[in-house]
Amino acid sequence: MSKPSKLSELARRDHDELALEDDSHQITWAELDRRTHAIGRGLMAAGASRGDHVGLVCSNRTEFVEVMLACFRAGLKMTPIKTNWTATEIAYVLDDAGSALVATDLPAARDAAGDRPVVWIGDDFDAWVDAQDPNPFPAGGTGYRIPYTSGTTGRPKGVERTLDSESTFEQWWEFSSLGAQGLGLPRDGKHLMVAQLFHGAPLAFALGALANGAPMRIMERWDTERAVDVISDGVTATIMVPTMFRQLLALSNERKAELDHSYLATVLHGGEPCPVPLKHRMIDWWGPIFTEYYGFTEGGMTMCSSPEWLARPGTVGTPIGELAIQIVGDDGELLGPGEPGTVYFRRPEGRYFRYINADDKTDNAYNDSGYFSVGDIGHLDEDGYLYLSGRSSEVIVAAGVNIYPAEIEDVVFAVDGVADACAVGGPDPDRGEQVVVYLAVADGFEPDEVTGAIDSACAEHLAGYKRPRRYIIRPTVDRDPTGKVLRTRLRDELWS
Repeated sequence: MSKPSKLSELARRDHDELALEDDSHQITWAELDRRTHAIGRGLMAAGASRGDHVGLVCSNRTEFVEVMLACFRAGLKMTPIKTNWTATEIAYVLDDAGSALVATDLPAARDAAGDRPVVWIGDDFDAWVDAQDPNPFPAGGTGYRIPYTSGTTGRPKGVERTLDSESTFEQWWEFSSLGAQGLGLPRDGKHLMVAQLFHGAPLAFALGALANGAPMRIMERWDTERAVDVISDGVTATIMVPTMFRQLLALSNERKAELDHSYLATVLHGGEPCPVPLKHRMIDWWGPIFTEYYGFTEGGMTMCSSPEWLARPGTVGTPIGELAIQIVGDDGELLGPGEPGTVYFRRPEGRYFRYINADDKTDNAYNDSGYFSVGDIGHLDEDGYLYLSGRSSEVIVAAGVNIYPAEIEDVVFAVDGVADACAVGGPDPDRGEQVVVYLAVADGFEPDEVTGAIDSACAEHLAGYKRPRRYIIRPTVDRDPTGKVLRTRLRDELWS
């Protein structure tokens, strides 16, 4: 048997240095090492066997990371499940993944578990950990994460990737560390986790930073006022969504002056398009430290540094690593620069993921050349930089002409007084669909004033068929806990 690996050595840190921190706990590398072995032993004692699947439904706390790493070390597959889902929605994933056990701190997940054993991450969790077998697992554990897609276009789908299933724990750790270095995530200071931990990209990036030796600081939930103090406390990197940028910019001048961003070296952002004016404002405030990413659970990804973006405002960058990209028309033909179509990616090894229990959907995701897509629409420029228009299921079709929400929202968000917005297609008796904008108005502005300014801006920048025909004013625009706008829900509301 291989000698057990110590996390502090893998991260090149002192055993007694800080590894994890949330609003009420601090965990050293030594404690994280001990506890992940014990938790892994405890999961197996509770009913999981090597190779089994564990459903993790846990709020933002250090225990989430501990249970996840414990699964990897114990050779267990696992899925982080959304904490805002109902018991019915959670049960679907547990059944689809064939979960043997559920680890959770939420009653809905306990209800969803059915006859499965439940490890309760409650007030007595520390005592439960201390009662487990402390014998460390040998090196070479082969547990891994099976992420589930968000389900915005149907039932969530589990994505199993070849690289994940074939890597040992130590190989995964090293790969994650190298990925963090490639993204410019520093070892010094703290990596701040402001998103919900179940969210795929922020979780992957934060674990990469941890593997690279940066302690992870977890916020229980996003709170703009609280974030000012947390960011100022030695945070050198984080990942956000554009909604958070808007909320930070909306703070009073006095409060913004209290935010010390001098430690920040890298801010990743993605999850939704970032309007050009909004990103300019953040760069003006914090400097050119922003790296934008576009990607999805299946593995396609582009990256764009601030200097690249400033030279090409609106781009989401170029493919990372050895990924190739192409734009394909409705007829299956490759499209040239500036021509919008479906975005496809390909890895050198060809097919490298599958949807579990859904071979037909796996086949449909790939084309004959081994490229895969999730239906996003975009175009490349002459230098191979990608620009997104939206998702095929979100395209507004008016009188047979495609209208892309992202193009409309870029104009809308540039108008003073817009706190948040979302463009969707609503019913139109003559044209089939019309552009409808859900709109949240900032404090101090009148709705009629703002919609009038939007109309003027759209008249200047958009063709007539692309302009909003209707506004729905709301205090807020519906978003999920990760900050993604619930576009499908809003669209369905108009058609119900």
